[in-house]
Amino acid sequence: MQFGNIVVQGENLLLVSGLLISYVMFYYGIKILKIERNIMDLILNSFINGVLIWKFSYVVLHPNSVLQNPMTILYFNGGYVGISMAIVFITIYTWLYVKKQNIPVASYTRAMVPVYFGYFSTFASIRVMENSENYFIILQAIVAICFFIVASRVKTQKTLLHLLIWFHLIQFELALYKKYFVNTVIISKEVWLYGSLVIAFICISYWLERREREVVLEEGNKGRRNAINQLALGVMMASIAVASIFNNQQEAGKIKPKPTVSTSLDSEKIGTNKGEVAPDFELLSITGDKIKLFDLRGKTVILNFWATWCPPCRAEMPEMQKFYENNKNNNVEILAVNLTNSERGPDAVNDFVKNKGVTFKVVLDEQGEIGNLYGAITIPTSYIIDKNGVIRDKYIGPMSYETMDRMISNIQ
Repeated sequence: MQFGNIVVQGENLLLVSGLLISYVMFYYGIKILKIERNIMDLILNSFINGVLIWKFSYVVLHPNSVLQNPMTILYFNGGYVGISMAIVFITIYTWLYVKKQNIPVASYTRAMVPVYFGYFSTFASIRVMENSENYFIILQAIVAICFFIVASRVKTQKTLLHLLIWFHLIQFELALYKKYFVNTVIISKEVWLYGSLVIAFICISYWLERREREVVLEEGNKGRRNAINQLALGVMMASIAVASIFNNQQEAGKIKPKPTVSTSLDSEKIGTNKGEVAPDFELLSITGDKIKLFDLRGKTVILNFWATWCPPCRAEMPEMQKFYENNKNNNVEILAVNLTNSERGPDAVNDFVKNKGVTFKVVLDEQGEIGNLYGAITIPTSYIIDKNGVIRDKYIGPMSYETMDRMISNIQ
């Protein structure tokens, strides 16, 4: 069985892209925007360190998992919490450096905002390539690219700050509506992140206005700028209130949640593509019980293909176990199909499952027929199957807890 370097490269694509875009935006700032080199050095160093903090924050957030299997560092990151840690670091590092080097805040803003939108555009575009059917992600990417183009042409500090405020407000609205759309909790990590950034940039905008009191400004323009910030804050508060009302009505059974994808799926077509009914099979579990995929109808199923010798498979097992323990009472099932034909034997699988404390269903594909049927060439490979047995998504590579939570939430 082959898993090669494809999984490793896929899981670290964001890390490599983040480091690469740092250098691309460095030269973009110098050559295109004509920014001073010391400012671009500051942005380059802060963003590279921020990307590394985001990636390796998994060590801080999940020390036990790392101690048990150091290889998890290669495959997982800190998610939204890691992003928040990176933002805090970049903010403190930038503040200290700007004060030490006496860099004008306006000059730094002129360089930082386009670079930031360039980063966001890159990561959003990567997510679009990974999931081209999720129009929320597509909208995020389109908005980021548009703001990047506009920010590259704008030179005034206040206009750039207003772009930051309205950009994150739009992302906040998308995240808020997405959570209502899939009938999950309103205040998600994504909503918290964008909401906090909106408020942070509004505060920065007010602070900079106070610092510029000595500058002669027309009273009407000053009032207009304050009104823009107040309008953004008002829109955000109103959106939360409206979404809360809709959420309460959903819980009361007055409004039915809308699905994220079309329900007009060809339920008669059997196959391994999205929208097709997952082929049924029956295999023996490690305890000797016969388990059929069809018997799990009525539950959302993560169908995972793996092997004990596969490093990314070993890394994702603790994440799967944690997710299963927290969601097994929510009609979520994990069915792990071990490619036993590539193992030393069933005993190796039994020992691994016992040592890892795995309690979800593990079945043995001793002839490799089911793995071949589902095209599990690169492992781990996982299929997300809804309650009707329809394949809703496919993921190649190790899945973190956050990845599983996001994919399951998108179809429930």
